[in-house]
Amino acid sequence: MDVTHSDIFVTGGAGFLGSHVTERLIDEGATVTVFDDLSVGERDLVPEDAELVVGDIRDDELREAVVDVDPDAIVHLAAIHYIPYCNEHPEEAFEVNVMGTRNVMAAAREASPEAVVFASSAAVYPPRDGPNAEDSTVDPMDIYGRTKLIGEDLTRLFHADTGVPAVSARLFNIYGPNETNMHLVPAVLEQVAENEAAIELGNLTPCRDFVHVDDVAQAITAFLREHESGYEAYNVGTGAERSVREVAEGIIAASGKQLAIEQDEERVRESDRPHLQASVEKIRAEIGWEPTVDFEGGVRDLLPEYGIEH
Repeated sequence: MDVTHSDIFVTGGAGFLGSHVTERLIDEGATVTVFDDLSVGERDLVPEDAELVVGDIRDDELREAVVDVDPDAIVHLAAIHYIPYCNEHPEEAFEVNVMGTRNVMAAAREASPEAVVFASSAAVYPPRDGPNAEDSTVDPMDIYGRTKLIGEDLTRLFHADTGVPAVSARLFNIYGPNETNMHLVPAVLEQVAENEAAIELGNLTPCRDFVHVDDVAQAITAFLREHESGYEAYNVGTGAERSVREVAEGIIAASGKQLAIEQDEERVRESDRPHLQASVEKIRAEIGWEPTVDFEGGVRDLLPEYGIEH
């Protein structure tokens, strides 16, 4: 679809990824309505040119907002993302991530948009060595991954029922400005900003595929433009992985400080998988997207946000 002059409805648009997606859509000429309960997202992250509707995706106000806007496309990003929180609050994670997604798809059936993009996760994959392709076996190891896999099923069923083109974007480890959860990169940056001798982390060996939020936002808008029919799942990552230690070393090097890295046993999570890496061949071939922000440059640009001068 042509994003220019389109009306796009973005759930979770006041959050980390959502704020970047919303800004990019506006830059490309779209009119954007953001629907967010502001439990994690922030009003200040919503671009001035976007309309903000405050509400919960589980409630009837979501349907009312979608029907009122009658959008050309829906980008569904709203979810509880932080895996430790999901593990501690499984009922809430299910209610928001599954029943909320069910509510979004019900509203989409009523509004009949031209396209739907659902933010899924690499957490749908089981632990495995090497890259995960979209046709690899899916078998989530945690509550969050299971809620996202059900969300994919709901998106697939929505397409089957309506014929509306739909995408499940399997997002790998996103980092960049406006982070609203304490994931690895912001956790390291905060410690680097505060310490002069050493930083303490949990498991240092797990490897992840870190992709910059600007690249992910570009992928989301590319799905709206390039995916014209059917239902597909696409990985959104870089195809490379870095260990926790390598991430910390890269951030420390960018800061110019001399800091030791220590493993704090109290921070170690037994559930950490050893590897999580994307294959990006499918999205490159079918959508024409590939990442453009290198990790070193991405973390270097984040230093001022954390008060780190180099």
